[in-house]
Amino acid sequence: MKNYLEREGKLLSIADNNGYEHYLSVRSRFNSGEFSPLDFIFLSRAGFNGMMRFGSKGNWNIPFCKKPDRFAQAYITKIVNQLSAVSQIIQPEPEWTFYNKSFAEIIPLADENDIIYCDPPYYGRHVDYYNGWTEDDEDNLFQLLSETKAKFILSTWHHNDWRENEMIKKYWSKFNVLTKDHFYHNGGSVENRREVVEALVCNFDTNGFAQHNHGVKEQTVDKQLDLVWE
Repeated sequence: MKNYLEREGKLLSIADNNGYEHYLSVRSRFNSGEFSPLDFIFLSRAGFNGMMRFGSKGNWNIPFCKKPDRFAQAYITKIVNQLSAVSQIIQPEPEWTFYNKSFAEIIPLADENDIIYCDPPYYGRHVDYYNGWTEDDEDNLFQLLSETKAKFILSTWHHNDWRENEMIKKYWSKFNVLTKDHFYHNGGSVENRREVVEALVCNFDTNGFAQHNHGVKEQTVDKQLDLVWE
């Protein structure tokens, strides 16, 4: 990984169009069907705003971050250390199996000895998934998690300064809900780079956890002026 990033980082720094030409070269190589894990790391760290997105044909379609010197030595060391830490967690387990299937096919496979973690696109917020996330999807996920014998944790958003996630009240409030402030530094649009109160929805006892890390702010309601016509 270190040698790869040093090599590709140097090519990026001297490439035409302020580095963009080499980024496009790596992206084309990845999308051609090679799907190199090394190229995947490069693209995920050199893409615009740290986003990760695939188009309807499965192609990586994030543009360049426009930082030709992105892979400085300190940043390469940080990436290598992160990968090393993850490998220490995963390596001792020989029985990892990865499925590329719909959640509707995977969740029913879980039993009482399993734990399910779901992080779907956030309903009601701008998402860059080519096929979106509808209320029907949310309802389907709710039905499946309501029926599972496994423990589950669902990540979603709770509210921001302007509105609430209506799916919390409609579906997820029957479970235990923990909330936490989170500031989004990444995002395709500026309006998505701000503080949002996130939620973790669980179907198990959460009394040992802090329920939230923020003060509950009363939301202001704009009142319409009453006009008196004579």
